[in-house]
Amino acid sequence: MLEELLEAFCKLKSKLGTVTREDMKKSGFQEGELDSAITGGYLQEEGGKLKITDRGESLLLNHRERFVHNSIIHQGDESARLDSVDHWISCHKIDRSYIDDFYNRLKAIPCHIEELIPLLELPEGREAEVVFLVGGRGLISRLCSLGITPGTVLKVLRRAPIGGPLELAVRSTKVAIGREVASKILVKPL
Repeated sequence: MLEELLEAFCKLKSKLGTVTREDMKKSGFQEGELDSAITGGYLQEEGGKLKITDRGESLLLNHRERFVHNSIIHQGDESARLDSVDHWISCHKIDRSYIDDFYNRLKAIPCHIEELIPLLELPEGREAEVVFLVGGRGLISRLCSLGITPGTVLKVLRRAPIGGPLELAVRSTKVAIGREVASKILVKPL
């Protein structure tokens, strides 16, 4: 439940700029939950405004990392284990020199991580906003050259049969990407 509270805090912070206790209560959190987050050192209250602490950021980042790894990349595979930064580097091809940027982008996601799905799961005809790209410098550079960057709205136009590529409408142009790449683009359906 604490992770949900921190996710809601980040979403409100992105939307409002500053977050108060009242904002959190309007989002459905009780006074006791907020007090627990503050006394536990996950949130801090100064002058009526709430702020996430280093401890809160660490818990939130861990939650997001595990969600992306277990629920999206490995799609609920119970045997998939995330055990260290080296796992991202060796198994998921995140460049060692890019790992800090990867974590900073993960921290900066402006919505609930649970709202995201891989582009691969977006049905034909649906639009979505690109929120996060799971990959190293090479993949992200390639996607950016196609116009696929966080904040971009795209639409799945067509799925080729038998595991072929997806045709997308991106920034008034059409592009095709493979299914493996599409599984690494996390989107928020619109």
